[in-house]
Amino acid sequence: MSPVRGLPTNVRLTVGAALCLLPLGLEWSTSPGFFVAGSYFPGSHFLGAQATARVFLVLAAAVLAYAATRIRTPATKRLVRVATGAIGIALALALSQRAVSPVACLAFALVLTVPLVWNTPRIPGVFVPDRASR
Repeated sequence: MSPVRGLPTNVRLTVGAALCLLPLGLEWSTSPGFFVAGSYFPGSHFLGAQATARVFLVLAAAVLAYAATRIRTPATKRLVRVATGAIGIALALALSQRAVSPVACLAFALVLTVPLVWNTPRIPGVFVPDRASR
């Protein structure tokens, strides 16, 4: 049983949205400075706001925030599925750049949001198909 299972849906979606925005301010990669012929060349810092994944992160955060403030419908379920896909793409990009902190944030965002739309619990509810649509 998941430890986040007891959290309300709107809390899980809101925290997921915040966790999508957090990597935008984190460092995704750094390169050290170096000396050449007595001159120092400083390294570079690559923030999430400069990363390719920022498009997917902002999309996911906006969709999750929207879904957290709306009544649960099949349309919001589809939107949250799109958001989890965007988080997955951003996670893959963060993994490719070995960005540890963004990977942790995005993995936890997926832990919070994926069970809401991709699992089918035993009891039909808002984010699961009802008997008529099976």
